[in-house]
Amino acid sequence: ALAAASPLALAARGAPLSSRRARPNAALRAANQRCVVARANAPRRARRVSVRAMSVSEPPAASAAAESASSTDQFDWHKAWYPVSPVDFLDPAVPNKLKLLGRSMVAWRGADGAWAVASDSCPHRMAPLSLGYLDEQSRLTCRYHGWAFETDGKAAAIPMSVDDAAAKTACASPRSCAETFPAKAEAGVLWVWPTSGADAWLEASATPVATALAEQGELTGEWGMVELPVGYAPALENQFDPSHAEWLHARYDADTGSLSKSENVPFSPMTEFAVRQGSMNGSGFVVDHGGYNEGNKTISAERVFTAPCSSRSEYVDADGARYLSAAILYAPTEPGRCLMFTKFQAHQRTAVQGAGRKKITTADRLNSLVTTPIDLLFRWYMQTQTSRPELVRVGMNHGVYGNAAYTLGDQDIQAMHGVEVAMEVVDKDWKSSYYLPTPADAGVAGFRNWMDKHAGGGVRWAEGVEDDASKVKPLVEQLDRYDRHTRHCRHCRECLAELGELEAKLVNVANVACGAGLALGMVGGILGQEAPAVVSLCVAGLATGAAEKTRDMQQEFKTSVKRRGDPIPKLW
Repeated sequence: ALAAASPLALAARGAPLSSRRARPNAALRAANQRCVVARANAPRRARRVSVRAMSVSEPPAASAAAESASSTDQFDWHKAWYPVSPVDFLDPAVPNKLKLLGRSMVAWRGADGAWAVASDSCPHRMAPLSLGYLDEQSRLTCRYHGWAFETDGKAAAIPMSVDDAAAKTACASPRSCAETFPAKAEAGVLWVWPTSGADAWLEASATPVATALAEQGELTGEWGMVELPVGYAPALENQFDPSHAEWLHARYDADTGSLSKSENVPFSPMTEFAVRQGSMNGSGFVVDHGGYNEGNKTISAERVFTAPCSSRSEYVDADGARYLSAAILYAPTEPGRCLMFTKFQAHQRTAVQGAGRKKITTADRLNSLVTTPIDLLFRWYMQTQTSRPELVRVGMNHGVYGNAAYTLGDQDIQAMHGVEVAMEVVDKDWKSSYYLPTPADAGVAGFRNWMDKHAGGGVRWAEGVEDDASKVKPLVEQLDRYDRHTRHCRHCRECLAELGELEAKLVNVANVACGAGLALGMVGGILGQEAPAVVSLCVAGLATGAAEKTRDMQQEFKTSVKRRGDPIPKLW
C-alpha cells in the first residue's frame, strides 16, 4: 500500500474550504494589547523559499551532506500556525478543551460565528475555563464564579461586584482579561498561533497556514484526526518512512506468523529517495522518492514538509498523471503526545490498492446473508430514530465501521512507542542510535537533520513545560481509542451516547419480555397455550443479544482491548 495511506485516517465531515487570511480589526488588536502579555521573543519565522530541482537518489548520508549545514535559518516554534482540530469536530455550543505545546487552551465560537482561543485558565482564580459554558451572548463563562469573557479576552461580567461601578472598574483592568491567541478557521481546520499579544496578531495575520502553501491546492474531502500517544519526532519519522507499510501494515499468516504471500503485494526496494538539493531551510524541506512495492514501483512522489506541521505528498505515475495526494498535519500537544490530521485523495483507482488486502471467503458471504438485514435495521434506527442523526452517521463511520483504521493506528503506535522508549533508554542522539544504510532511510535522516540544523533539535514547549517524564506508556494506553479520537470528536461522542441509550432500551425490552414470557408460560401451561410465552421469551433473547452487540460497539469507541477472552487484540 502507498505509505501515505497508512496513518489512521478517520472520516469526518469537513467545513467549507477557504484560503482567506484572518484580518483582525483594530479594536481586537487593541484589546489583546491591553489584555495579554507576549511570551515569546524569538526571531521572526523565516519566509519559506520554494526551490524546484530534479530528484536525486543519493544514500542518506550523502544527501544530508548536500544540504546547507552552515545555514543560520532557524524555525521558531512559537511563531507558527498549528492545527488543533477539524472545525467540524468542535462543538459550537460549548467550550472545547485543547492543548498545544504543553499549554492548555479553550476554543469557543463567538456571537459573530468566528472561533476564539484562550488560555484555559480564568484570570480570577485560575480555574479551567473549559469547565464553563457559553451564555446567551456566546460569551465564555467560568463555572467557578461566573466571570464572562468576550472573544478578545476582555472580561464582560464579574457577578460578585458590589455595584455597576465596581464591575466596570474591574472589567477595565488588564488583570481581568483572559489571555487569547490568534486563531482562525481555514481549510476545514481550526489553527492557533501559540503566542499572545498585539504583535502576535499582526505577525500571524501576515503568515499563511501550511495548507495554503500547497502548490497543487487544498484537497477536497474530510479531515480525520487522532491524538497519538507518542511524541512529535517519532510521529514525523513514521511519515517520512513510507516503506514501513510493506511490513508493519502487511497481512501475516495466522499459523506461521510470516508474511502472507497470497494477500500482499510483493515489496520492491527503494532506489530513489533523497532530500531535494537546496530545499532545506527553517521553513522545511522537500524529499523526492520512488515506489516501494510491485504495485507502485513506477510512481514518483514528492513530500513537502512545511514546518512545523504539514507533510503534503503528491504521487504521479510513469506518464506524469496525478496518482494520489495526501495531506498530513501534526501538532505536538504535550511531551509524548501529538495530534495527527489526515486527508487523502486518490486520482486513479489503483491508488487505493496495495498490501494487506483482505480475502473474502465463502464463509464471509454466507454470514453476510444473516448479518446484512440486521445491519440495515440497525442503520435505519441510528439514522432516523436518534436525536441528532447527522452527527451519529459520521460517528458510526469513525467508530463502528472504522475498526480497520484503528488497527492500522495500533500497529503504528506500538512501533513508534517502541522507538521512543528505546531512544530514551540508550540516551544517545539519533546518529549514534540509528543505522540507516539504504535509500529508503533518507526521509528519516532528512527530518532529523532538519530538526538538528533548523529547529534546535526538538520541540520548544510552552514556558514551564518540561519534557522530562518517562516515555514508557502501558499497553492499555497505547490501545486507548477514547483519548486518541472519541473525546476530540463531537460525532463520536454523540454516537456513543446514542448507543448507550439504545442499550438501555434493549435491556428494558428484554426484562419486560422475559417477565411476560414467564407469566404467559404459567398461564399457558394451565390453558394449553404455550405459543405466546415462547414468542415473548424469543423477543427477550433477541433483545438481550442486541444489547450485548451495542456494548461491543461502545467498546470500539473506547479501546482496542477486547471485551472477551484475551484482552490484547491481534494486530496481524
